[in-house]
Amino acid sequence: MKVMQRGIMKILPGKMAEAMELLEKYMAVVSRLAGVPQANLPMKTYRPFLGGGDALHTIVFQVEWDSFGEMTAFLEKAMADPEIQAFMPKWEVVEQSHEVEILTLLP
Repeated sequence: MKVMQRGIMKILPGKMAEAMELLEKYMAVVSRLAGVPQANLPMKTYRPFLGGGDALHTIVFQVEWDSFGEMTAFLEKAMADPEIQAFMPKWEVVEQSHEVEILTLLP
């Protein structure tokens, strides 16, 4: 069953440039991990074009996986990687919040 992983990152005011740079570096590391389905990279990233409130401080990313198992295998590998682990504290400095959704197609 195909799944889509969608993340919604609320970035702290004044930290968007830093967040975009961090995301670029993170994706470079992720793309080097063995076993990452290259069809999924780079992940698609979006910023709201219009919206009120904190919409302009938002990054949305989307990755499509062939199965839930493929996604979880990647996440386990990524979270065990020392370079990926080094990114985690850096996100805490720029993010206000981070939500992840896992979606499947309707029949």
